[in-house]
Amino acid sequence: MRSMIKYGVLLLPALALATPAFALDPPELSDSQQPGSVIIYPKFVNAPAVTTAGDGAVLPRTEIEIGAVCPPVDVNPVCPEHQPVKVRFHWVCPGQEGVNSNICPEEDFDVTLSVNGKLAFPADGSQINSNTPPVPAAPCTRGYLIGWVIDPASDTPVKWDGLIGNAVIRGPNLAGGPDAGFSTGVSAYSPITIQADPALATFPAAGSAITTPLDPFTGQGTLVFDGGPGDYLMITGRQFADVKYDKTAAGPPAPNAALNTTYLIFLTLDVRSNQPNNPSIIPLQFYNESASPPSATDPNFEKLTSTSWEFVCWSQVSLATTNDPFFGGPLNVNLTQAQQGTRKGIVIAGPAIKNPELVGDSSGPSTLIMLVETNEGTAANGFNERKYNFNANTNGFPVPTTYVPFPF
Repeated sequence: MRSMIKYGVLLLPALALATPAFALDPPELSDSQQPGSVIIYPKFVNAPAVTTAGDGAVLPRTEIEIGAVCPPVDVNPVCPEHQPVKVRFHWVCPGQEGVNSNICPEEDFDVTLSVNGKLAFPADGSQINSNTPPVPAAPCTRGYLIGWVIDPASDTPVKWDGLIGNAVIRGPNLAGGPDAGFSTGVSAYSPITIQADPALATFPAAGSAITTPLDPFTGQGTLVFDGGPGDYLMITGRQFADVKYDKTAAGPPAPNAALNTTYLIFLTLDVRSNQPNNPSIIPLQFYNESASPPSATDPNFEKLTSTSWEFVCWSQVSLATTNDPFFGGPLNVNLTQAQQGTRKGIVIAGPAIKNPELVGDSSGPSTLIMLVETNEGTAANGFNERKYNFNANTNGFPVPTTYVPFPF
């Protein structure tokens, strides 16, 4: 991956004149509410299937759903019936800083669906039913999934802004309580979609091919997200989201017995798959909620707790309570309801920066996608009785970058 800082510099005068800061999105910025030529699922869990409470159904921990709709090329888009849509997917795994040269393993595979069609598959490589496409298990227990539309004949990336989808993630089987041996926690989220250059034709028309310049470090073909001619549109390097602060023992604030842990999931598109990657560092600012009216002298109003997090390609980190054996953490032991004096607040993440640690990768401003996950329940079950995920918002300021698949 390379962070093309020259574009960021060119944007600075225009951004400085924008008032208010969120007034208009640059035309080169993608819209995750619209179907895209690229689709990104920020989290998967590759673990054995679980048995759901109540009906006893055996279901995968992660269920990836991919759909295709006719791209909005005009007011009344028309696509041929049964038109095939081929998608090249990559499971992207996290790397560890200082371990195995910061390499982020990945594995690619293809699926083919049709316009107004839908496919679903798990991350563990199993078959849900006879409609499940054959998909290899992800090469790691957690990470993210990225896919883009390709020409079925040549496998080259093409513009086809019609991908939609969602993902379902289930919690593990519970260890104790009335539902011991069953999974009760389930959540879902919408993936991030990225559109291609608006000036390109839509596949299968001539002139729909995406440019794939060679990576200067590996010589591999790349996917460029800079909003330029023949490329994909951009995403940002800063995220905003609501959070529920950790509470692992009964006590104030009310409700006293409502316990939970919250995790932040981070990923960047600035990835050189199966190759060394510089770590991304994210400044983080947390604020609390307050029932008090705004006051410059009220210490409980908009209380700030700041910290940071560094990761390689993908990471999941607890706010205050959990030390992950792979990623470490938590972010900050003060991000609890007791310390914040409130149940909920907001987090401002970014702007993300890649540190210049390795010579085989670039550094500078980088893209950032964030997902929030909250688990609720009892400490005996790891607070996994209930769970929910939700996406973050962006600041609207794009960061150009390049994703390097391997192999292309």
